[in-house]
Amino acid sequence: MRDKRHEITGILAVVTCCVMLLSSCSHPGSPHTSVSSESPSASQTGARLASSLKAYAQSILDADKQSQKMDDEQRNVVEKAAKGDGTVSRADYEQAWANYKQCIVSRGWTSPNLREADGLYAEPPINAENMTEAQMTKLSQDTDYCARTYVVDVDQLYRTQVANPTLSTANVQLIVKCLVANGVVSSDYTAEEFQKDSSGLDFSDSKVQSCLIKYGYHAVDGTKEKDSLWKPMG
Repeated sequence: MRDKRHEITGILAVVTCCVMLLSSCSHPGSPHTSVSSESPSASQTGARLASSLKAYAQSILDADKQSQKMDDEQRNVVEKAAKGDGTVSRADYEQAWANYKQCIVSRGWTSPNLREADGLYAEPPINAENMTEAQMTKLSQDTDYCARTYVVDVDQLYRTQVANPTLSTANVQLIVKCLVANGVVSSDYTAEEFQKDSSGLDFSDSKVQSCLIKYGYHAVDGTKEKDSLWKPMG
């Protein structure tokens, strides 16, 4: 199962160009915030990504044989994980994100200021003011290429080993459990509520961002964090 970036859209949310954090920007279009999930049926059945991290790494390699989208360095990291215990080192994780940033810069954009929570990175939300449709299209294509080529699969493996060691596919339930543990919502808050309308959450709250980034969801409150948005054209 490949990642996997998810997005939250709404009047307060400026969403990252996301896969799983990657290819298109969403714009406010509803008075409420809604959440899209990659595999809602799997999240209800308790399915797992794989039987183990090692098996998960191998499944990523198998998928790449069809798409051939990873560069050699990213593929080597995943191969090492598949041959070992399925884990990715912190050094390899850091290097993958550095390679992604360099790829973005080499395509004519400014260096993206990555978001970070609990040692995990995510692509930044974008300030697209004054960008033409053609520029937005190119940016979408470039972020998609750079992420898939250099970081997506290493990121997915590393995030899984750190935040989801049971390899659950129930990302929404995991987010809600995290929000409850962080004291952001009450203990009776449900995954259904989160998916239907998460506009009550404060996306500028680091405790909220931590839960979102851990499980591949991306949103910020553009009314409070405009200065932190990435300006690809400077």
